[in-house]
Amino acid sequence: MARSLQPTSRIALAILAMALGGLPAAKAETTAQFEVSATIVPGCLVDGLGGSGHAGTVGTLDFGTDSTFSTATHTATTTTAQGIRLRCTPGVNLMIGVDGGSHAATGARHLQRGADTTARIAYAVCRDVACNQPIAIGGSTAILITGSNSEDVLLPLFASLTLPGSLPPGTYSDTLTVTLTW
Repeated sequence: MARSLQPTSRIALAILAMALGGLPAAKAETTAQFEVSATIVPGCLVDGLGGSGHAGTVGTLDFGTDSTFSTATHTATTTTAQGIRLRCTPGVNLMIGVDGGSHAATGARHLQRGADTTARIAYAVCRDVACNQPIAIGGSTAILITGSNSEDVLLPLFASLTLPGSLPPGTYSDTLTVTLTW
């Protein structure tokens, strides 16, 4: 007597045949795409800038030496001996702001002799040699960046003061903080 396979046995045998390679295995391949990009924006590099964000000393505004009785006007600039160097992309919108210093009063910057708050000399910080374009306390001014100055940007800081002719002798000083944004 011959035995016939039951329907469930035939299905199991077909599955076993596929598993052993009797039938070609189904192959699934999926691909996808995705974008990769980078955007380079105009900016500046402050050479020597540490992790603190402090770039060092811009320079010194030195009005020189004069007599107690002088009423002369003196000017100074930091552009000849700046301690920091900037490199910027030509056309970047570089702004410089200068605070009021350590002895600001009544909306003006002052040099002060030591701790004596009565021995002060008002002075102006400007963006031009003639001091016709003052930089207000808390204000800012643009620095034009072109192809010719982009690798060595100088901060155009100038200052002017007129001596009152009646101050006690001594060294008068102030400390300003410059903030650069772009």
